[in-house]
Amino acid sequence: MNTKEIEKAINHITTLQVRLCHSENNLQYIKRLQALRHWLNTLDTLLDKQGKSQGEYAAVYKSYFQPCCGFSFYDRVYHSILAYQYGDKPF
Repeated sequence: MNTKEIEKAINHITTLQVRLCHSENNLQYIKRLQALRHWLNTLDTLLDKQGKSQGEYAAVYKSYFQPCCGFSFYDRVYHSILAYQYGDKPF
């Protein structure tokens, strides 16, 4: 587990969450969603099984990947990208 790469992924995710709220058009919104999904996948691959369940980054991992009120944050990002591919426009 490389903590420097994990910290980098978490920083990218939090930055993209803020930038997602300030999207001005559909293209910016979808590009940021796709980048967010990429960094969430990167975080998932960087953490081993023990790091996901217990450890320094377990709470961060659970906040992104554990279902809360039906869907996890990752699921909502993924479903938003799918909805856009089927023609639903966010703006």
